[in-house]
Formats: sequence, C-alpha cells, structure tokens
Amino acid sequence: MNPLQKLRLMVARGIVNLVNDAGGLQMLQISALDGETRDEVERVQNFGHTGNPPMAATPIMVAVAGSRDHLVAVAVDHEDSRPKGLQPGESATYNAFGVLFKYDQDGNATLTCKNLIVDASEGIQFNTPLTNFSEMATVNGLFSYKAGMSGSGGDGGKTTISGDFTHSGGDLSSNGVVVHLHYHGHVTRGSENTDSPT
Repeated sequence: MNPLQKLRLMVARGIVNLVNDAGGLQMLQISALDGETRDEVERVQNFGHTGNPPMAATPIMVAVAGSRDHLVAVAVDHEDSRPKGLQPGESATYNAFGVLFKYDQDGNATLTCKNLIVDASEGIQFNTPLTNFSEMATVNGLFSYKAGMSGSGGDGGKTTISGDFTHSGGDLSSNGVVVHLHYHGHVTRGSENTDSPT
C-alpha cells in the first residue's frame, strides 16, 4: 500500500453492528468499507461520560499508526436519537429512550424523564429562595420545618391529620379561638351540653 493510500485510510466512518460494554474500553463491531467488518474496535470516550450507542450508530474511526488492523472509534453519533434545534451555546445529555437533560441559553437546566431517582447516601441540599411542586408530594420519613408553615385548600377545602398531634409553645387557634384560653359558659350538671367556646 503506497503512503498516499495509507494516509487516505487513516480516518474512516462506518456503522455500529454490536457493542460489548463489559470491559474497560468499550468494544464495537463495525462495518466500514464495502465488505469490511471489524471486530473489537476500541471506543475511547470522554472521561466522566459514557454511553452505549444504539445499533446503526455512526462511528468515526482512526487507524493507529495507519494500520487498519488497529482502528479506534473516537466519536459515535446516532442521528435519530440526537436532540435537534439547539441554539448556539446550548448543550444536552440524552439517550435513545426520550430522557433529555438540556442546558439552554437562558441559564435553565431542564430534565425530561419518566421518574427521577436520586440515591444520596448523606443528604440533599437545595440553595434556592423558592421551590414549587405542581402536584402531590409524599414524605415517608420525618417532616420538619424551621420558619413556619402556611397553606390552603386540601381535599374539598378540608385538611385531615391522622394520629397524635402535639403542640408546644405559642398559641393554637381554631377559627380565631385560642384553644387553651377558651371558656365555656352556662355549665349545667348532668346530661346538658355546654355553650360553644367563646
């Protein structure tokens, strides 16, 4: 093979047939030139990010030292999965199943997924002035607050608390009546009922 032909074959593109993601470096089976199928093509990925490309993804390969027997995939893309229409400067992390983490030009980071699961062994801290939940929120463990709590609505305008309710410090009011300070008038011994609290 003359040097010019060897130089032309140093960079190639192909189609991913199979992926072996079990080892240190990911290994690909790739169809490259007409009739050329290469097994165990090493795929070098950027540190901190990894992915398993779908079948028929497009790899760009380089021939190490000009040898077609030592191809290395340096980039792999899949045009059907890649998000389209990003603005200049925007970026995104995605997969082939509709999960998208987009970083837009307005400084927003938007995650689109079915379920978000965070496994944090020590804790999660949100440093933000406001957090909104558009729908239900469930706390399975202890719920605590430090700066007060207010709310409205409930199921049909009603709020239900089950189990013991302990209050200490300050006043506990119901419809403007301080519970521990109210009095009952016109008390009658026997089976009569007292007046409403005043």
